[in-house]
Amino acid sequence: MNTVIPYLKEVFGDEVIVEPADEEVVRKVPFILANTYALWKGKILNKQVFFAVNKGEELLTPDQLRKQTDLLENVVKCPVILVLKSMESYNRNRLIQKKINFILENKQIFLPDLLVDLKDYLKPGRTRKEYLTPAAQYLLLFHLQLHNLNEYTFKKLQETLPYNYLTTSRAVENLTSMGISFTEGAKEKHLMFWEKGKNLWQKALPYLTSPVKKTVYINDELPEQFRILTSINALAHYTNIGDATTDHFAISARNFHRLHKQGEIQMFSEYDGQYKVEQWKYNPIVFGEERFVDRLSLYLIFRNTINERIEAELETMLEKMPW
Repeated sequence: MNTVIPYLKEVFGDEVIVEPADEEVVRKVPFILANTYALWKGKILNKQVFFAVNKGEELLTPDQLRKQTDLLENVVKCPVILVLKSMESYNRNRLIQKKINFILENKQIFLPDLLVDLKDYLKPGRTRKEYLTPAAQYLLLFHLQLHNLNEYTFKKLQETLPYNYLTTSRAVENLTSMGISFTEGAKEKHLMFWEKGKNLWQKALPYLTSPVKKTVYINDELPEQFRILTSINALAHYTNIGDATTDHFAISARNFHRLHKQGEIQMFSEYDGQYKVEQWKYNPIVFGEERFVDRLSLYLIFRNTINERIEAELETMLEKMPW
């Protein structure tokens, strides 16, 4: 799903939510289908769906796929969307004739249950929702959680943040273009935010994204300096949600690849391992509280959850923020 999720978000923006299926649902799926498909749950256009990602290379006939999706829908009680890597055009047409929901990676989305039929979505003139760049989001979270950056010059920002002058100035421009900040001064510009604390967070929230770039599983222990807990582990620390049996760690994507290159991380998998590791767009250690990722980044990870209890706990967590 790592390539499919960005595709869906490109098409639907905030109207799409995707997360791994609950174990109790997977256990109800017939054995042969559980071995054939990886299941993910989610919402598209505010409608509950399940995604069935074929684990193998075997190409089934449209009739076989129809039978399998019917069986899966009987278990999950909502539309099932097949996620396909490739398929000949004539077979795609047969899927369409049989009104089978499917996504062909980066090429076509056909969801008759949602009245969606999109082909070759990357067309000139297509509007895209704009978000803050990782550097701009980092700057904002630094300002909200670590140190007030109001009235900082571009040079002082560059000395404070882990980015060069060009990236820092572009981050400020990005914040300004979204109406979050502005600059004062002619010869030497100063960064100024339009709002403070919670009001600033709420103003910026529509333009913020999850810090997680990719999630993998590993069996090697991360070096102590990178062992910061995230996901359910961090949520259990800040709220009344029960903890997970698996440790979930966060690490910057750059540090992860460096450790892998150095051999400290031997192997990683998208499906199974002793530890779950989120590769972040920025360094989670900077904002971490004790051994846990910061609350605002954690909120962004779970903000699109379809679990009502987690949603309520997230709001309670933000209410306790020392704005």
